[in-house]
Amino acid sequence: MNKWYLLLTLCIFSGCGSKEPHKPEAPLVTITEAKIDDVPLYIDTIGHIEPIESVNIESQVTGVLESTHFERGSFVQKGQLLFTIDQRPFVAALEKAEAALAQNLANLAFANETAARNKPLVAEDYISQNSYDNLITNVVSGEALVKGAIAEVESAKINLDYCSIYSRVNALSGDLLIDTGNLITEGSKETLVTLNQITPIFANYYISEKDLPRVKRYAKKCPLKTIVTLDDKEVNPEEGELFFIDNAIDNTTGMIQLKSTFANEERVLWPQQFVKVRLILDTLEDAILVPLEAIQNGQQGKYVYVIGLNQIAEKRHIKLGQRHENDYVVTEGLKSHEKVILEGQISVIAGHPVTVKGKK
Repeated sequence: MNKWYLLLTLCIFSGCGSKEPHKPEAPLVTITEAKIDDVPLYIDTIGHIEPIESVNIESQVTGVLESTHFERGSFVQKGQLLFTIDQRPFVAALEKAEAALAQNLANLAFANETAARNKPLVAEDYISQNSYDNLITNVVSGEALVKGAIAEVESAKINLDYCSIYSRVNALSGDLLIDTGNLITEGSKETLVTLNQITPIFANYYISEKDLPRVKRYAKKCPLKTIVTLDDKEVNPEEGELFFIDNAIDNTTGMIQLKSTFANEERVLWPQQFVKVRLILDTLEDAILVPLEAIQNGQQGKYVYVIGLNQIAEKRHIKLGQRHENDYVVTEGLKSHEKVILEGQISVIAGHPVTVKGKK
């Protein structure tokens, strides 16, 4: 009895059979190939749009605003008449100045004739030298009065011209800040309207001081292309060119100001609009790219799983460069066309096989 009991016990613990231990199934994964491509080397930042020129239209004379010759918010052309100030007081002032000039010219002509007529009489002692000198003084005084009168006429003409206010740039007009019929006072700094030139236009943005040396280095080779995008995905990016690097770094922020111009022919970009700015420095030729989904984070940094011989997964530590669309540039740790796991990494064990269910 004990003999059979012992045999039964041994069978239970030994399994009474020769089954092999269970092997875990190879996890299902989706793979992709590390591709090679030429991609731009760039700096991304945020900026805002500013007009090339912003002009506050103010009156240079005091008068009543008689009429406005444009619609608020419309585009105006260089040389276009914008405002007319009541000209009547300035016409009267011009006529008065012209009359004073005519009178002074007549007085000067009489003084010249008198001096010329009396000049021979001095030699014959019919008049004294002192009397003749007084006549010459009258001529000189008359000439001075004529010059002053001419200046008054020119000043009156200028003031009359100031009654018609023209645009000095091709620009977009803002809101009208004063209505027809109001009195405008010279020197009051009262803006009638603001004009913003937006074709072309420029983006104002900042980069870190650590990026400045390479920006200057690449800018020496050729003008640097700049791309700005809006949050609206239906609006195409605008391309421009770097034209300004500030002459000092802001020591409170460690940033430096840059500006790029854009043709803005479709008037997509608007003053004070915030934009995403990409400054293109160069082209990275034959860069190795992997999708963002393939990149994993570990205690030792970024890594990917590479599929080697016999479908064995290898953990490969990598160094990343910049992002390009949905991919990242791999600067170290990966070769082009190597197969990396794109999906299913959570079940993968380095050094163990995997089953490839698809490729993207």
